[in-house]
Amino acid sequence: MNSEKPEFDGSRLDQAKREASLWVVKQAYGFSPEEQDAFFDWLAESPEHAELHTNRRRAWRHLDVLADWRPEHSLKPNPDLLDTAGPGKKRSALKIISVLGGLAAIVALAFLGASYFEKASPARLAKGAFAETHERHVLEDGSIVKLNKGAQALISFTEKSRYVILERGEANFNIAKDNKRPFIVVANRVAVQAVGTMFNVLINEGSVDVMVTEGRVMVGEKSAKDPVLKAKAIGQTVQELRAGQRSVIDVRQKNSLPVVEPISKVEIDKQLTWLKLFDFTATPLSEIVLEFNQRNEQKMVIDDPSIEDLAVSASIQSDNIDVFVSVLELTMNIEAEKIDDSTILLRSKSAELK
Repeated sequence: MNSEKPEFDGSRLDQAKREASLWVVKQAYGFSPEEQDAFFDWLAESPEHAELHTNRRRAWRHLDVLADWRPEHSLKPNPDLLDTAGPGKKRSALKIISVLGGLAAIVALAFLGASYFEKASPARLAKGAFAETHERHVLEDGSIVKLNKGAQALISFTEKSRYVILERGEANFNIAKDNKRPFIVVANRVAVQAVGTMFNVLINEGSVDVMVTEGRVMVGEKSAKDPVLKAKAIGQTVQELRAGQRSVIDVRQKNSLPVVEPISKVEIDKQLTWLKLFDFTATPLSEIVLEFNQRNEQKMVIDDPSIEDLAVSASIQSDNIDVFVSVLELTMNIEAEKIDDSTILLRSKSAELK
């Protein structure tokens, strides 16, 4: 991660908590384009920001039930509950924060409704705090994001844009084409913009590595005023990368033009080896066979229902069926019969003996 990441202790943590609450409030009222840009910049500053924001969102969900609260002798919610401006007056979100502070502000703002907040709020992609194994995610637009071990990303789609903030680690993107909504990946101030293409983004200590394997992307420093990269800026503040090219951007130097370099297929394959690695832990054999069959012309067929749910743990290249079959034969009491060049039957050795 970037060595310039702020330390979150003492007053800095308190400030970040207040900022997280303030963003929740602004989202509830509705972001302006400038506020949305500033919000994504704030999230990209530190992984702790996303964590704090997620906690506020969770609290909002839990307390949103107050929006429908009805006093004992009234059929409607009390519009002035927790209203610091007094009955009949418009509430000020900033005043509520100053009076109540932190999570209490979220309680008061539950009466404003959370429909927009839920729509615009980014969601974490990895199943845990970060990807504990290789994860593959299909987004709502059909784009595919693959996370390497240790990676985490935030996803936010609106009617006008598709945003991904790569918080840490490495991710590979296969973007569904949508001319009306640019797909923008932000990693340590670096913005990578694509329409329909395939590329890889890796966060290193002090740098971001962008590599294109299909199509083209634009790469530059994300601006809070205008996060969408403009083609007219190519050669000035933005560079275009095409398939077979990469750029390693030093994020410690502001406003530096990315340097574009060619990269050979051998180097690409070496860097993307992790994409071909299957990492299974106690996974049913039927699911593993399905994964292999989706990626290879040679297919495995389970010819014995008794082994379909057999739990298998293994890390192996996705294009190496022969090695996987050998592992099954040596360690799982399974017999493999090669019918022809395209089909392998799997059955239990004990079933064969019966």
